[in-house]
Amino acid sequence: MAGEGISVIIPAYNVDGFIAAAYSSIAAQTRPVHEILVIDDGSTDNTSAWLRRMARKDHRIRVFTSDRLGPSGARNVGLRAAFHPIIAFLDADDAWPPYKIERQMERLSAADRPDVVSGLIQHFRRSEFSALDSVNPVHTRVHVNLGACLFRRGVFDVVGAFEESLSHCEDVDLMFRIRESGLKVVIMREVTLYYRVRPGSLTQTQTIQEQERDALKALRLSIGRRRHIGCTADLPRFTSLIEE
Repeated sequence: MAGEGISVIIPAYNVDGFIAAAYSSIAAQTRPVHEILVIDDGSTDNTSAWLRRMARKDHRIRVFTSDRLGPSGARNVGLRAAFHPIIAFLDADDAWPPYKIERQMERLSAADRPDVVSGLIQHFRRSEFSALDSVNPVHTRVHVNLGACLFRRGVFDVVGAFEESLSHCEDVDLMFRIRESGLKVVIMREVTLYYRVRPGSLTQTQTIQEQERDALKALRLSIGRRRHIGCTADLPRFTSLIEE
């Protein structure tokens, strides 16, 4: 997989003050990516101006605009425009450890040829990303998050794009579809995403009822698809995919 290109897709909405750190974590990767597609989803702060400045400095950045499509719709814009066979996602207020791309590309190229490689997620609340490796491990968790993964482009040819009717749990819905399809998913035992917990993020502004509604919708969609093909077995727990 040495020659395979990597596209990074970033949905961005009013993330001035955060997106610079996300970009810096991409620029610091020990294995460089080939393009960075940022979808400005109708920002009203200085996000757009920052993106224009950075696109002039880094030729890998391609900026697209959308009109409040939400994270799913914005990511679908990026998927349609991406050139390369390996796809990564990063939310504009999160970041990656510097070895993320290199280590996950190594795992993708292993003999068993997984389709999706995920990893551990480290939560934090601070404004900077320095010294995150020393954070108490109680904040390191396993759960579904796109930013922790690398995907082969063919995954989306099999399962389709993001479900735009979901404003939350669209990543859970995608992972349900991936696992239902029989594609191979592995979870590495190392941190592949720094996840920022902050006031004002979509996750923090949604009510518990809204989050539960979308989680239930994702589950019902999965159950409906499995029933349609006559599959009554439950999917194995996501944590069962963690490697030894």
